[in-house]
Amino acid sequence: MYLDRVKKQLIELKLASPDELVGCTQDEVIELEKKLGILLPKAYQEFLLLMGHGAGKFLRGSDCFFKDLLVLKDWAIELLEENDFPESLPKDSFVFLMHQGYQFSFFRLSEGENPPTYSYCEGTNETAFIKSHDKYSDFLMTEVEIHGKYLYSGIGG
Repeated sequence: MYLDRVKKQLIELKLASPDELVGCTQDEVIELEKKLGILLPKAYQEFLLLMGHGAGKFLRGSDCFFKDLLVLKDWAIELLEENDFPESLPKDSFVFLMHQGYQFSFFRLSEGENPPTYSYCEGTNETAFIKSHDKYSDFLMTEVEIHGKYLYSGIGG
């Protein structure tokens, strides 16, 4: 499984207890794919099945859970247009996270079962999307580490 290490770290760092990991049902994942007319990569399906409806303190403040997935790409396109960004989202992109309305992350559906992730952040001088991680599972592991440091710094309690 792609996210075994992520799940273990979430629990060890007390970012989420096992009962706070609220996954989607297989039927919800299938319905999402049907509505969007796509097949999601296996690593992302695993995320949805593990914590697609919530994950305790993990990713709080970001729009990345099931209830927002149908609108994230529209929000990302709107942000790019507002900022006159020279690139368009690739046609095969799937926006899986937006944070506070000024940054988002996506992967390309054509890049495998654990695809690289790309990001955009408002207010930078970038003229192209940044490849942030080689694998979606690496993206999640990095986020777990960041959230863990934040929580234990006394800031994010």
